[in-house]
This record gives sequence, C-alpha cells and structure tokens, in this order.
Amino acid sequence: MADAVTARADDYSQWYLDVVRKAELADYSPVRGCMTIRPRGYALWERMQDALDGMFKETGHENAYFPLFVPQSFLEREAEHVEGFAKEVALVTHSRLVESEAEEGGLAPDPE
Repeated sequence: MADAVTARADDYSQWYLDVVRKAELADYSPVRGCMTIRPRGYALWERMQDALDGMFKETGHENAYFPLFVPQSFLEREAEHVEGFAKEVALVTHSRLVESEAEEGGLAPDPE
C-alpha cells in the first residue's frame, strides 16, 4: 500500500485522494467532480459529526442545514462572491426532463 500512495510531502492533494481510495473510504462517481462515500467513510463521517455536535452544544451553538439548491437570483445578488467558483455551479433548468417554469437554481458547489 505504501508504494501506491503519493508521498504527502510531494503532493498533498494527491496523497489525500490516494489515502481515501486505498482505505476504501470513497470512490469516484460516474458524475464528474463527485464521489460516493463508502460505508467505512460514512462511519467516520458520523463519528466526526457526533464529536463536533457535542463541542457545538457545549459552547451554546446550534446546528443548521442549508439547501443544496440556490435560486439564481441569490447567486446574482452575491455575484462578487460567486465569481470565484461560478464555473463550478450547475444550473438546473428542467424538472422531469421538462423545462421548468420556476426560477432556475444552481447546485451549491461548496457546502461552506
């Protein structure tokens, strides 16, 4: 395994991806830019959530969950902020393969 993993000092990003794949935490999805989180990876995610949840509550903070889809008008309103990752936004224009009458929305590229 060690010889199949890029050295962290050489290329941190590639090292991280190599470790994730070799540890079977996640696999690449057929959808460009997406990964499928495998059971072992999801178990780690749940443990991290539990630990962070405890820390948040100890300090009086609350959890929140925001939608994956962002209306285009919101993206336009935050144009300066969005400019840095505009190429990563996928616009949703159809529903059930039919053009939608609703406002177009963008798939939020970064959950932060």
